[in-house]
Amino acid sequence: MKTSLGLLGVSLLSVTLGCANSSPGDNGTGGHSGAGTGGAPPAGSGGKTTGGSGGNGAGGVAVGTGGTTGAGGGMGTGGGNGGAGAGGRAMGTGGAGAGGMTGAGGGAAPFTCPAGPFTGAIPNGSTATRIAGAPPNDTFSNNGNDFMNVEGPVWIGDSLYVSEMKGSPNPPQTRIIQITAADVVTVAVPPDSGSNGMAVDAAGNLVTANHGVGGIVTFSLPAFTRTTLVSMYNGKRFNSPNDLTIRNDGTIYFSDPTFQAPNPTPQSAQRVYMVRAGSGTATAIVDNASNPNGVALSLDQKFLFVGDGSGVMRYALATDGTLMGAGTAIDTADFANNASDGMAMDCAGNLYVVRVNQHDIIVVKDPTGAATKTGQITIPGAGNLTNAAFGGTDHKTLYVTAQGTGMQRGVFKLAMPIPGLPY
Repeated sequence: MKTSLGLLGVSLLSVTLGCANSSPGDNGTGGHSGAGTGGAPPAGSGGKTTGGSGGNGAGGVAVGTGGTTGAGGGMGTGGGNGGAGAGGRAMGTGGAGAGGMTGAGGGAAPFTCPAGPFTGAIPNGSTATRIAGAPPNDTFSNNGNDFMNVEGPVWIGDSLYVSEMKGSPNPPQTRIIQITAADVVTVAVPPDSGSNGMAVDAAGNLVTANHGVGGIVTFSLPAFTRTTLVSMYNGKRFNSPNDLTIRNDGTIYFSDPTFQAPNPTPQSAQRVYMVRAGSGTATAIVDNASNPNGVALSLDQKFLFVGDGSGVMRYALATDGTLMGAGTAIDTADFANNASDGMAMDCAGNLYVVRVNQHDIIVVKDPTGAATKTGQITIPGAGNLTNAAFGGTDHKTLYVTAQGTGMQRGVFKLAMPIPGLPY
């Protein structure tokens, strides 16, 4: 039975920042005849497309290696046997444009923000609902009696995927739970996924920060075939990769604290790393952080946000994705000396930051500039909140994960006036 929980202290100001639609790029060159429009760039505010193998069009298949440069967006590696869809994703995980919905590996087209401007505030009296059976009470959780951690929400296609891990030993057993838009809950990957934070790449693959392998592991959908992208730094496994985000050129940024690390700890420091697309090599970009945790990119991909035990840092990114100098602490009034966990971004550019010890989510307006608090979300009855992501058919549902025992642990959902990104 679903439990409706009151949402207290939520006050979002009206926002007017927009997010451009994806531009309908040209067909890829060198393809078979047909009227398809594969290789279209997704939306965003910077970046380029490299095309991909376009999707089905009326009368034939548009295959090629071309693609156009749109008004922003990410790398379009999608295409395949897709239907119509507004392709792309504002944070640049790419995908096909209209007529190329399905990318390599069978994943769904990445989400793109609709056109702005966005207005509206969460009305007083909004409620968050615990999704029944997410995760299920079974032998894995000792029928819900054991302390369990639910993490890494990501929306792909018509479903939300979350990690559920045991509290001990380290590295803990983890499984992946799938929750459809109709709240149908199934176990997608049995307790050997090793996953924590999760994301979706341009091809629609589920990409995981993986404490089991001690690296970054992808799961192709729908078969969940796994591929390890990187698992070592200086000849040793990573500590316990926790969260990740993917740039429009395929660069992966991930945090590596010691929360689920084996003993002795493999790495000498807790860091944030970047892995360029196809390189298989990690480069440390933040050294000696205090248990780095949530990571996110700004809508324009010009800033990286990293949360840790002392607050939230903002790092300016060069055009090649590397950091431009030291970071800047944002919204110190709310985040200083408060451990932050997962993050989410809406299509107006607002940053949603989970504060673990405070059991709430702080919504930050203009995170790339003044970074001022514009809202606060609390979910009574939930345990420690861990992460958040937008999903649902219109991406106006905020999904929030929580750790704990019994009814404290689980996945909660809240209707929002502004759509947001899928992780």
